Amino acid sequence: MAVTKEDIKKRIIIKLVRWRKWGGSHTENILKGLPAHLRGERITKKALKELEKAQWIIPAKKTGEIHYSLNPNKTSEILQFYENYCKT
Repeated sequence: MAVTKEDIKKRIIIKLVRWRKWGGSHTENILKGLPAHLRGERITKKALKELEKAQWIIPAKKTGEIHYSLNPNKTSEILQFYENYCKT
């Protein structure tokens, strides 16, 4: 079964919501939860770019790496997405 951008977005949102990475709290381990064959793939980069463009995640350049956190201004949208599509 092929992994879609939506699947990758769900994994990223799940990880950040469960880790409570909102605003100033950020992590560089965003891609470590993905299977190894998806970490450097174009589809993964596109999913991250779409989440950035929608302003759901905030990138921060720290220690030479890009760290990500959830945008607290989009809390209601993110949690609604999480409740509808990510909870199992």
